[in-house]
Amino acid sequence: MSQNRVLLRALTCSLVFVVASQFSGRASRALAATPAGDAKAEADQEVLKINAECNDAELRGDVAAMDNCETPDFTHTHANGMVEHKAEYLKGVGSGAHKFLALDLSDVHVRSYGAAAIVEEHMHLRADNSGRIADVNNLVMTVWTKQEGKWREAAWIAVGLPASRPAPEPK
Repeated sequence: MSQNRVLLRALTCSLVFVVASQFSGRASRALAATPAGDAKAEADQEVLKINAECNDAELRGDVAAMDNCETPDFTHTHANGMVEHKAEYLKGVGSGAHKFLALDLSDVHVRSYGAAAIVEEHMHLRADNSGRIADVNNLVMTVWTKQEGKWREAAWIAVGLPASRPAPEPK
């Protein structure tokens, strides 16, 4: 298994533990009233739908929709390791510093755990980052949490795949 996949799996386990422990009480009560298989399948479909909607908002540069998709403490971890918190990430999208040209997803998988879910996917992204074009292939993990009846994105983490062309560093 590649080092990137090992890292992604370790991050997945850590984030599931943190998110699930926060919401396990509420999730247990909610799931007690619904057959487990039906609730899980329904949650999986809800998360896949909101994941697609939020990715579309990102591609359009719709900061208001993105804001509505994310938790107040949302973090966006780029494949190069740079972490942006919600306000700074949305500011970058709103200012045009992060302009998405193409966002193609494949191998999308979801795992839900009551009020928490993880989406893993392969993402091909073309972006204009302040005039520098990036053409990258990433493995992406998005952590979702259900708050007040609505699925919201808590964390987004990318791991770069070989043969990606990140934007060159400014000279």
